[in-house]
Amino acid sequence: MKALLLSFLLLAAQDKPKPVAITDPGKAGPDYQIQGEYEGEKVGAQVVALGDDKFDVYILAGGLPGAGWDGKSKTKVEAKTEGGKTAITGKDGSGDIADGVLTAPGGAKLKRVVRKSPTLGAKAPEGAVILFDGTNAEEILAKGKPAQVTDGLIWASGTGGFFSKRKFGSIKLHVEFMLSYMPFARGQGRSNSGVYPAGRHECQVLDSFGLTGENNECGGIYTIAKPAVNMCLPPLQWQTYDIEYHLASEGKPAMMVSVLHNGVKIHENVELKKHTTSAPDNGADDTPGPLHLQDHGNPVAYRNIWLVELK
Repeated sequence: MKALLLSFLLLAAQDKPKPVAITDPGKAGPDYQIQGEYEGEKVGAQVVALGDDKFDVYILAGGLPGAGWDGKSKTKVEAKTEGGKTAITGKDGSGDIADGVLTAPGGAKLKRVVRKSPTLGAKAPEGAVILFDGTNAEEILAKGKPAQVTDGLIWASGTGGFFSKRKFGSIKLHVEFMLSYMPFARGQGRSNSGVYPAGRHECQVLDSFGLTGENNECGGIYTIAKPAVNMCLPPLQWQTYDIEYHLASEGKPAMMVSVLHNGVKIHENVELKKHTTSAPDNGADDTPGPLHLQDHGNPVAYRNIWLVELK
């Protein structure tokens, strides 16, 4: 009986459709228009689409992450769209979302906003190594060949991951990425990728918009350090990492990393005493390695990738 039940469960899992990944905002549907960030007077809200017209809503005291939120006060309520109206329900009352305005339980009104990173579109300084400028992908390899460029972007899915042609030591790295919209996916299956300086330590790329911000979520140094604040923006919005990465040296026996996510410092001089489990390069900590952008099976776009080598 146990064997029969196990076979049934395995067949059911195989028949379960893979969550759809949407890469075009114009095809994302009405839930996507509701999902997003909302700002009011000393209050913020993040609305996360869950598919089937359902949403998680997080009310944040003080404002949005990196823009006033106190980092502690966070209330979760639920929302659902029925008959063209999106109603919010919580233990402290009800509210709604309509015409770009969120009325929270208690009456506070918040307007939908689309934030942009202050480093979005940052130009490479003189002397920088330009890895990908939207046209030339000669410096970024997929399966040993220059990455395929589609409309000025490179997409990690189906590539086996990208690797820089050259190896680098200590660097300042700028990279821009866009998460696909996967409302029916959850956890590590929700637009997963990663940025690996020297191929050894992953700065996680994941749609963890609205979540707590753990070491395996967006901005986390995978299994090593969680971000000081979860600065993940909603999917299909461009985001930035600005990473300073130091190899081990005689004066600094451990590798170290600092990270700005969408212009907000989320890591500062974090010691890296172990490599990420899935690191493709496990060379000595004082030796150069390639920049790696992970293919985890989900469409994630990258652009404007450059670095400055540090002495």
